[in-house]
Amino acid sequence: MSLKTNLSLALKRYLQRLTGSSFLQQRRFITFLFFVFLATAFWFIRALGEQYESSIDYPVRYINFPENKVLVGEVPYKLHLTVRAKGFSIFRSKLNLDLIPLRFNVNSFSLNSQGNDDFFVVTATVKEVLSAELKDMTILDIKPDTLFFKLTGVGVKKVPVIPLLAMHNRFFQQQFMLNGKIQLEPDSIIISGPAPMVDSINHINTEPFRYNNLSDTVKDEFNLKEIHLITFSQKKVSALIPVDRFTEVEGRLTVVPINVPDSVNLIAIPGQITVTYRISLSNYNRVVLNPLTPHIDYNDIKSTNLPRLSLFLTDTPEYINGLRFNPKVTEFLITRK
Repeated sequence: MSLKTNLSLALKRYLQRLTGSSFLQQRRFITFLFFVFLATAFWFIRALGEQYESSIDYPVRYINFPENKVLVGEVPYKLHLTVRAKGFSIFRSKLNLDLIPLRFNVNSFSLNSQGNDDFFVVTATVKEVLSAELKDMTILDIKPDTLFFKLTGVGVKKVPVIPLLAMHNRFFQQQFMLNGKIQLEPDSIIISGPAPMVDSINHINTEPFRYNNLSDTVKDEFNLKEIHLITFSQKKVSALIPVDRFTEVEGRLTVVPINVPDSVNLIAIPGQITVTYRISLSNYNRVVLNPLTPHIDYNDIKSTNLPRLSLFLTDTPEYINGLRFNPKVTEFLITRK
């Protein structure tokens, strides 16, 4: 029979005897356990006051990069330190209690160049400086033994802000729609960051606007969608989202040919088509005063060599939504004058 089994059986028998013992015996046992615990606690506290060597993972924050340079690529955000300190400090560090990250002042250290953008620091050369940051610990060793930094030039650029709508079936209340463009204030911001990244950015999006059953114009603030390593001149914009009740319009419109030579006539067959669209009530008079005109283009006959021509509008007003033609193409007849 193993030692573990013997101890288990002995403890079980002792507890069984204790259960059947008098109240006084049970009380003496509890008192004994209390003093054992108290002695252990005092020993533990005393032990924590002694000096030890230990290894810990400590957070680090990199600050003060060289002028007009910005960090790209990955760097370790924890350093593996071998330290000498009192047990209290090591115990607190092991539990990550109230740890203030080491400030790694990059610009104050001697950076070794490996090229235009690549630099490195040997960590053994900065032990004393970082030890001063820790105060109650002395750093004996740092891993990794070398930190590599990829630094690039800073780019600055002004870009427009584009609003995003998280559209769904119930975004607007029934019979309501967006009435024109969403107005942003400001409508553009200054961005800065690694020059190659800044050069590739043409606009900044807002976080999606999320609403349900909108039935009136709304003004609100919205966050800009963050981009890693890119700094914005501001993080929010004000947006005015115009909303109005709409009506659906259906009408018969005459097809007008364009780019027709003076020597011929171009006739669309059929000459009229049905047009359907949605328009807000506040803009209805605008389309009455400036009616839509569907076109066919004589130049498409040569380029497509097809017996039918597609219908289009030369300029679709922004206040019209859901525009549909019926039919979408027409046959045609060419006659000479």
